[in-house]
Amino acid sequence: MAGPIIRTYKGGSIIYFEKDRSEDIYVLRQGRVVLTYTAIDSGYEVKEDVRLGEFFGVKSALGKYPRKETAQVVGGATVLVFKLSDFETFVAEKTHLILKMMKVFSSQLRLVHKKLREILGQAEARNPAFELMNVAEVFYKNNNFEHAAYGFAKYLEHYPSGPYAGRATELQDLARKGTPYPINMPPLVYDAASTRAPMSQENLQNIMKPAAEKTNLGAGTDNTITSLYNRAHTFLNVGKFEEAAGIFKDLMVRTDFKYDSEKKLVDNALFQMGVCFLKLNSLDTASNTFSAYIKKHPSGESVKESLFHLAEIAEQQGDRQRAGMLFGKVALLPPERDSLSQKARQKAKELSA
Repeated sequence: MAGPIIRTYKGGSIIYFEKDRSEDIYVLRQGRVVLTYTAIDSGYEVKEDVRLGEFFGVKSALGKYPRKETAQVVGGATVLVFKLSDFETFVAEKTHLILKMMKVFSSQLRLVHKKLREILGQAEARNPAFELMNVAEVFYKNNNFEHAAYGFAKYLEHYPSGPYAGRATELQDLARKGTPYPINMPPLVYDAASTRAPMSQENLQNIMKPAAEKTNLGAGTDNTITSLYNRAHTFLNVGKFEEAAGIFKDLMVRTDFKYDSEKKLVDNALFQMGVCFLKLNSLDTASNTFSAYIKKHPSGESVKESLFHLAEIAEQQGDRQRAGMLFGKVALLPPERDSLSQKARQKAKELSA
């Protein structure tokens, strides 16, 4: 065995970037290294220190997939660098190290599944096939294309004739191409229902009640803006539209944000409510909500999507002229080459034919 080599890095150096491909495996010998990655549950950036003597870059090297984090040196550091073949020889002689790494990886996987179930409000998995699809789609919606594609492949391997096989095949193909999650994809629902009846007036009124009139989330629940937004967004992703709309409604009136990122979530809650009403087939309410969002936040990050949904609603209601006009407007909004502009351009062309 040739053995590891020693490398010394100056402060601010990048050992490797996210999405880099390399089979090098590192051990922190001295100094400080920080790993920066995107959290699965929130989509926000997370920083984590590597402990002295700890391996890093192991999973991506062993799995031969791109790095999922950026490793940056703070104040200088010395690391041992193993080539993959040298590392495999090294650990093969140390059974205790293999067992320790397996425990770490297994614990990390269990934490991911536990976190997903907490977000979904599920104490136990309802069905293995559904859970596997659900996890894969959560990865996809967080733009973790490689893990998403892997999840869909595993679903098709274990459930080739399952109720979600067609959906898994389509999403796997898109994820492998790095295409963003399709906004028009029907929600993944446990009962495999293909259609949803319009929301009843009673349920609509319940959603629109002030927060004080509804049951609270319970003692011990994380009621921070970010946590509630993530919970509502996950409800939306899995088809629990009424629950999602209720939380987004409460978030709209929050004024206790401390950071710009929290204020953006509060502002965007109105748009997300519109999406919920659209999914619930309450078209007039959805249209009014999207229009209200555009009026209240004319420079908001979801204006383009709001206009697209308004165009969809107009088309569903038979107003082809208004739909074509709105789709045309969407196509001209920057960036003009994204998937939304392409879809809008095609729809405008179809409606003018």
